[in-house]
Amino acid sequence: MNWKNLFVPGKNFSVAQAKEYMEARRADGYQLLDVRQPKEYEEGHLAGAILIPLKELPGRLGELEKEKPVIVYCAVGGRSKAAAQLLAGKDFASVYNMAGGIKAWQGRQARGPEEAGLEFFTGREEYEDGVSLAYAMEDGLREFYRLMAGRAGDEEERTLYTRLMGFEDQHKVRLLAEYRQAHGPEAMPDKGMAGLMEGGGRVQDFLAQAEAYLHGKRDILELAMALETQALDLYSRMGQKSEQQEVRAFFLRLADEEKAHLAYLSDALDKVL
Repeated sequence: MNWKNLFVPGKNFSVAQAKEYMEARRADGYQLLDVRQPKEYEEGHLAGAILIPLKELPGRLGELEKEKPVIVYCAVGGRSKAAAQLLAGKDFASVYNMAGGIKAWQGRQARGPEEAGLEFFTGREEYEDGVSLAYAMEDGLREFYRLMAGRAGDEEERTLYTRLMGFEDQHKVRLLAEYRQAHGPEAMPDKGMAGLMEGGGRVQDFLAQAEAYLHGKRDILELAMALETQALDLYSRMGQKSEQQEVRAFFLRLADEEKAHLAYLSDALDKVL
């Protein structure tokens, strides 16, 4: 081994550059690597990030794809700089250190431990199982919005909830069509996951908390963005965990759709602000 390779300087991205890079690419077009500790990740992480603490990275390089670009981040940029140098020295094709780390990040973060939402997912699911699971989660979030619309304080809020329901309806129509291609024109996905929402939460749990905190369009949009961020994160982790390429591609495609939803919600929130 050429030991000098271990100290190859990695390229730096500002937070703005990293965000622009990710927004311009599909979820399967890059790898987002978090090299902090599990507790830090649980408190807040970038949606879709792969958690490999820096001290574990040398022994877990096989979990990353050498030919796919890697954006590395930590809290402020020190650990990620060391990780980026390590990856560059191990012949990873494109490695970028996000200078400033997550503390400089201006935007939504996902929360929860690495295994959050995966208690019902093994990674060995067949394609039809993946579609059925996604359909159940889309249906759960749609039901949450429907119930909240019934409790809305005015017509403007009800209209916003109805628009959010429309996103989930569009997803459900497409997912149902995919499911019926495999199971017949009258088939319906399994209802065993009823009550589960996008992002892994439960409808009733969110209903119990949401009403006390939602006071107007801004609050509703911020909640919707938080839910979509969690969904983006969970679909990304499902894709990473899937053993079958077809299922992996399916969940990463859903992650891309959540990115598009987030962009729409961000624009809508800007108008409210």
